[in-house]
Amino acid sequence: MELFKKSVIVGVSVTPEVGLEVAQIDFESQTVLKYGVRPLEYDINRREVADRDIFKETLQDLFVELQIPKNAAIVLNIPTVTFKVNDYPAALDEEQITNAIDEELAEIPYYNNDEPATSATLLPNSTIQFNKIAYISAQKGLLIEIAMYIKELGYKLYAIDESVNSVLRTLIIKERVNVEPDVSWVLMIVESFCCRVISMIGRNFVDAYEEKISIGEVLGDAENYSTVVSAVAPLLKNLPSKYLCVVSKTNVISAEVLASKITYSAPIIHQEANSFSREAFMEMAPDIDESLAPIVSLDIIGAAIYRDFEPLTSVHFNLFNKSLGDVYISEQPPEITLGGRTIVLSLENLIKMLILIAIPIILIAVGGFVYLTGVTNTQNSKIEDLDREIASIQKFLDENNAISTDMFDEGFEIRAGLEHNRNIYSYYTIVGTEIPKKLWLTHLKLSDKTTVEGQADNLESVYAFFRSIKDYNPNSEIKLQKLGLASSSKLQSLDDLENVSGGQPEGFDTDSILTSMNADFYEFRISDEPEVSKDDLKKDNNNAGNAPGNLPDIEDIK
Repeated sequence: MELFKKSVIVGVSVTPEVGLEVAQIDFESQTVLKYGVRPLEYDINRREVADRDIFKETLQDLFVELQIPKNAAIVLNIPTVTFKVNDYPAALDEEQITNAIDEELAEIPYYNNDEPATSATLLPNSTIQFNKIAYISAQKGLLIEIAMYIKELGYKLYAIDESVNSVLRTLIIKERVNVEPDVSWVLMIVESFCCRVISMIGRNFVDAYEEKISIGEVLGDAENYSTVVSAVAPLLKNLPSKYLCVVSKTNVISAEVLASKITYSAPIIHQEANSFSREAFMEMAPDIDESLAPIVSLDIIGAAIYRDFEPLTSVHFNLFNKSLGDVYISEQPPEITLGGRTIVLSLENLIKMLILIAIPIILIAVGGFVYLTGVTNTQNSKIEDLDREIASIQKFLDENNAISTDMFDEGFEIRAGLEHNRNIYSYYTIVGTEIPKKLWLTHLKLSDKTTVEGQADNLESVYAFFRSIKDYNPNSEIKLQKLGLASSSKLQSLDDLENVSGGQPEGFDTDSILTSMNADFYEFRISDEPEVSKDDLKKDNNNAGNAPGNLPDIEDIK
């Protein structure tokens, strides 16, 4: 979606001895995508653009030439007018520090006819006693006029910064300097009208000095270099560090030659930012004229990468701020302060805040929907089960709608049940009341056919129990199908007993027979089912002799 696309950032730089530059840079690949430059006169004495109307016309021409899209965000870099680093008592609040800075700027002649706009930042290397503040300033009227003109062209002014910071950003991103947190170093920038000497620790400013110089093409090289060396030697003598970085932005001084003429207590590195440069400082897109590659300044690069570099440093400068008064307020979206941090309520930030707020709400809503869906499905399943049960009951009621209690005779139903199961009930009665002593049952089957199996320790009990069953129904086919001795050694059949007793089952001595045969008890089967063969009976008797009968399962009894 268009709303979520990151806006295009375009750098615009007023670069003395180069002109007015416009560039768009891809930060990730460090490639210059678009670049244009036009001559522009800069008034060194007044530290401002010589002709503002020409500036406006030239800027518009470059935007059209490079096809910069409307609503693109513009970062403007201007030559450094004022850059200072001072210590202020920690007891002073923000307003008191602002007043102190205004008093210092009031003594500078550049602001006699145009009051200053200021951007100040608290440095991380402040102490308990003192707040170390770095600040930049430029003519307020000039900045307002430029800001209004950029708006008139259909673009948005994102930030205004000065050359010192733009050059430093470029050196850092291209890794031309070592900015490890504990590394002390010195940055020296030579311009056509002054030398700036800035002591650093990592990326943080410690002190800043400005020495005016008078150099030019009318003077010989020896005099120009001698002027610069004489101006910076006393400062460098008192600023020991790990290394010195010399940057020349003037076409009169070569950084490489100057570095060879400076005496310093540490290694010296150099960077050309002028006509002495023989190679492109950053890779160029294929459609850009190759002859422009060495011209691209450190200033325009630093301006074009301003927004992408912001997360990489805690020191931020922006002259497009409240010091411009009503113009800034009317051009900027409202701000809110949360947790000591100021948030600009721009469209982009509002969309981000909306997304951050919406995501938890959506997650809660989705979670609630999933939970309720699960509960609803469970309840629907229960309702369906109940509906099926109700339907089954209703079907039963419909099928038996004609049946009434008047049609049901309890006595008839009982009599019919007794008549149908009379045989079974009688056998149950006999089994329950006519069992002799010393006889017990091991199997009972009462249905269409009757089978009773058991054990006893004497024959009289077995015969007495059989007679009770036979007397109940003399016409039944029930017989004493099996009678034999059960022993740990062998099981005697009925035939064996006849042989032992001489063929006379009556009158024999049971105890003597049991003793002589080493028997434990008698086993019997009374049944009206088809009788088993004698061989099967003997086989059963033999098996029974090895494993006496067990009690019946409950299912069998049932």
